[in-house]
Amino acid sequence: MEPINTERLTLRRFTPDDWQDLRQMILQYAASPYAKYDHPWPTSEEELKGVAEWFASGDTYLAVCLRPEGTFIGFVCLNPRDEGPATYNLGYILNFDHHGQGYATEACRAALQRAFIDLGADRILTGTATENEPSCRLLARLGLKPTVDDEGLYALTRDEWEAAE
Repeated sequence: MEPINTERLTLRRFTPDDWQDLRQMILQYAASPYAKYDHPWPTSEEELKGVAEWFASGDTYLAVCLRPEGTFIGFVCLNPRDEGPATYNLGYILNFDHHGQGYATEACRAALQRAFIDLGADRILTGTATENEPSCRLLARLGLKPTVDDEGLYALTRDEWEAAE
């Protein structure tokens, strides 16, 4: 996969060497009030080396890096979901030192463009706890709307995304 460049970011494939930056971010995230709404992340060096290697083995997880220096600040992911053909999950975590600067919005917009244009997605589904207000606001900025049938689940269709572009 070719890297995705935005105005301020590069989204690129993970490398096994990203494990230290990933570990720093996950330790920070695990200590945050938002971690209780997510699955528990491994935190040991060996476990996170394995996670970084697994992330690096495909194009599902993308490292988010500042341009031009390449500093790792987080990741976004697009995982295929079982809810039907061409449905993907959008996931993201950014280092808290880089929150509040629009990086998550910029990275997720680039990921959505990849999903709808390159991957042929028909729909994005993602979940977040309603108590995680920053994440709920991010999803709203991206055009995702809460679903009626599942609290905390947000959706965006190809038609909705194209209409907003």
